[in-house]
Amino acid sequence: MITLEQMKDAMNAGANVLSEDGAVLGPMGQLYVDDATGEPSWVTVATHSMGNPESFAPLRGAKLTGRDVRLPYSHAKVYDSPKMSQDGHLSPEEEQHLLRYYGLMAEKDDVATDQAAAAGVADMSDTSGRSGRSDTDRDRTQTSRPEGDYSMTRSEEQLRVGTEIHETERVRLVKRVVTEDVTMTVQIRREELVVERVPIKDGKPFFDDGEGSFTEAERERLYSAVETAFNGDTTEVILYEEKPRVEMDVVPIERVRVRREARTHDETVGGQVRKEVIDTERVEL
Repeated sequence: MITLEQMKDAMNAGANVLSEDGAVLGPMGQLYVDDATGEPSWVTVATHSMGNPESFAPLRGAKLTGRDVRLPYSHAKVYDSPKMSQDGHLSPEEEQHLLRYYGLMAEKDDVATDQAAAAGVADMSDTSGRSGRSDTDRDRTQTSRPEGDYSMTRSEEQLRVGTEIHETERVRLVKRVVTEDVTMTVQIRREELVVERVPIKDGKPFFDDGEGSFTEAERERLYSAVETAFNGDTTEVILYEEKPRVEMDVVPIERVRVRREARTHDETVGGQVRKEVIDTERVEL
């Protein structure tokens, strides 16, 4: 049997309520104890979406698994349980209805069975050894939170912001060949024939009158030249000129290098969060 102190510690630690197979039914809601014995008897669990009432589950046969409370019932059993008003106590009729649902109390077939069931509720609630209570005591056998212990767990949603890496683009270095027209000016040289006429002996006739100072050898060369001067001699002179020649050389111009650089910037994100607010209401008895 789970004690009241163990249940309080579990609630303060934010314990969950588990089904018989260990699945989480939901966070522990309110704890209901027997007015007569002070032992925990019922616990509520939020098995539905926000705004719907919580489900009641009996703590008979429940066990502590770490800080969580493990019930001997399936998820569907607790989920489909009758929804009761959570006004701080369970009336005898509400408790009997829940006990019948969980199979802890026989179904009533007639008035006699109903009376026996009511007596069974009294016996079940009187676990401290008080048997045969009067009708007045049985009317007071309703489970509620103990006096002075009105704690309630309040939950709220919080934003959890992080970062994740997404691929934005991929860069590939590709070389391609393009052509363009290039015009350049090159200085070209060429040879031309220039005829220069130089007078002999300052323009005086050049002949041998026999009185000159020519030697015999010089005189022979002179006569030979005179004899061939009118024979139509041809002298060939080769002229040259430069022609432009285009050659292409491949030379390195520049080296392209790509590197990655991480930059950071601030970005504001937001979202709606929900939180529970606990108010007090006065209930007329």
